[in-house]
Amino acid sequence: MKKDQGVVIWLTGVPASGKSTIAAAVEKQLRAQGLAVENLDSDQVRANLSPNLGYTAEARDENTKRLAWMSQVLSKHGINVIVAAVSPLRSHRDRARKWCPKFVEVFVDCPLEFCQQRDPQGLYARAARGEVNDIAGMHMPYEAPNNPEVHCPTHLLSVQDCTQAVLAKLKELGYTRSLF
Repeated sequence: MKKDQGVVIWLTGVPASGKSTIAAAVEKQLRAQGLAVENLDSDQVRANLSPNLGYTAEARDENTKRLAWMSQVLSKHGINVIVAAVSPLRSHRDRARKWCPKFVEVFVDCPLEFCQQRDPQGLYARAARGEVNDIAGMHMPYEAPNNPEVHCPTHLLSVQDCTQAVLAKLKELGYTRSLF
């Protein structure tokens, strides 16, 4: 029996905008409904599969290419995939959209000053000390999505509000008919 195509939920935004937090909340809700879900957090994938990849423009392109390929493979077997990745260029996300038939882009939007205050991994503190100079949206380009399916301004909305917005869009698109 052939399984239905899984959906790929791709969360993009600058570091510390809330991508991983929202991804975990969406994952929890989908699992609670008995759905097969894989959460591909870019930091975890990079640390385990490509620890020497780096953060150059070429390395970022390669990392998002790998995430898109893994998403394509998993989703074609009926697994719903959540990707939390800066994926700073539109071309990165466009490639993933092209490869994954059911694709939902979530723009996790947060002004840099809020991200710098949150700084859960100390990335912005390291930048302030001059230890890093490759942060997307600060030192390197970050191209915000032009027309994401979901827009989550995390400096204005709670994690719960953002999670519900993602779930509502999935339902609206018919990707989670049996969920609610």
